[in-house]
Amino acid sequence: MWAARYIERTDQTAQTLYQKIASYIKELKELFAEDVVADLHDEKLSRMLFVDGCALLQILEKGGNLDKPEELLVKVDQLVLVWQDVLLLENQLPYILLKILSPYNDAKLLQTMKVFLKWHHLSPITHDIDTEKQSGYRLEIEEESPPSHLLHLLRDLVLNDPQKEYKQKSRYKNRREQAYKTNKVLNRAIYRNIKELKAAGIRVKKSDSKGLRDISFSYGFFTFRAELKLPEIIVDDSTAPMFLNLIAYEMCPDFENSYEICSFMSMMGSFIDHPNDVTELRQAGVLQNMLGSDEEVTMLFNAINADLVPYTENYLHVRLQIEKHYRNKCKTWIALGYHTYFSTPGTIIAFYAAVAALVLTFIQTLCAVKQT
Repeated sequence: MWAARYIERTDQTAQTLYQKIASYIKELKELFAEDVVADLHDEKLSRMLFVDGCALLQILEKGGNLDKPEELLVKVDQLVLVWQDVLLLENQLPYILLKILSPYNDAKLLQTMKVFLKWHHLSPITHDIDTEKQSGYRLEIEEESPPSHLLHLLRDLVLNDPQKEYKQKSRYKNRREQAYKTNKVLNRAIYRNIKELKAAGIRVKKSDSKGLRDISFSYGFFTFRAELKLPEIIVDDSTAPMFLNLIAYEMCPDFENSYEICSFMSMMGSFIDHPNDVTELRQAGVLQNMLGSDEEVTMLFNAINADLVPYTENYLHVRLQIEKHYRNKCKTWIALGYHTYFSTPGTIIAFYAAVAALVLTFIQTLCAVKQT
């Protein structure tokens, strides 16, 4: 149905598109694992790729808006299931296939894919990008290499926030090298959960962007504030399968990467041990719980991290900074005291009122002594 509507809408003929696929079938076949296409002859595989590719292009162009599910002739709940289905690792279609079937150039095709993904809650692209930002956004696309498939593009988006320029790669590398040289002991630092961080005077705050790399720790010597900034994340029914798909993709033997998604989930899992940790993250604006109770969110992160191997180099500088803060009792006490007595107007007023009362009591006592 969707394939037929795509062909009709783009004024192309099914025969022409099928012949394009058939002429590239050898190259396309090499993009799949041998056991997947072993029992498929070229003609059957060409037909499958032709139908699935046209259907996916129709979904990408007409199925990216929950406000208009009728454009795909489905209801809202069905459209959500379609979104989940097209992002499953086992359902990924090569970008080259989409390029063959699409009448657009690389820049336009990538733009279509990104506009579709901007409605995904993991995507750092906001739903209300203005025209000026969209224009700059397109220029950026023209300079980048095409993704392998749609899931690959989603991973790139959640790691590299297009609305915030990152120069973190070299910065992380320099910090890692410095950390290894200056303190080898701290390389074995263990993350603390949110409750323990709070007890050490570390305040959790939402990062400026939703990019999963936007994690930082800072301590102000003059403000006495220790802050851990984490990107905003929405947790709902699709969170577990989506992250598991991204993790599975990073684990593929032919995909060379730095396991950033694995590292992010491992770090978040270390912060979340109890429902109270989720509560703290919600109150800080870091986590939006659309799943249910905070206990369910805790179980979700624990389940994902049960068999996950952490890759410690990612976010190493953050871990080291937290560990240093933990070991410096003076900083810990000062930061904890600041958050306890100076974090809200009420506590500040109460503190100064207590100080004023002590001063007045001292003056009153001093005057009484002088009179006697």
